Amino acid sequence: MRLKEKTHRKFVEFFEKISSMYQGKDFELAYSDIQRETGAASVTLKRAIQALAEDGVIEVQPGRNSRYARFRYLLVTQNTEGKSSEVVSNETRNSEDLSHEDKVQPGGISESVNEDVSELTQVVDHLRRRVRNQEMAIALLQDRLAEIEDKMRKR
Repeated sequence: MRLKEKTHRKFVEFFEKISSMYQGKDFELAYSDIQRETGAASVTLKRAIQALAEDGVIEVQPGRNSRYARFRYLLVTQNTEGKSSEVVSNETRNSEDLSHEDKVQPGGISESVNEDVSELTQVVDHLRRRVRNQEMAIALLQDRLAEIEDKMRKR
């Protein structure tokens, strides 16, 4: 089952972004959230998830109910391992530089702060979306409850 290159890239980028928010660990997402973020139709969503699983990009397991699934982004494990070794070597170099006080890079601190701020911004945006989804679900339940109460009063 082949996807268009644009669709494939969109889903890979989406799962990569979400995986980085969860620091490479397993994460549970509602299919509707994925659909909303990628702008894909439900049939395309199912095909894309199946294609990515077959390609070894993601691993999919059942979620808490039929509207959710647990995902693991498999490509990030290779990148994360490489990045973590780079980070360790960079930290070692930075500590050596600071201890010798030969080379102090003023931009290095601001770059790490910018990366931290960017990561926190992503987490906050994700939490805002989750809160908004919960608010919408509560509103729908309240509307439904009001309809049921009206029916009960009429009887």
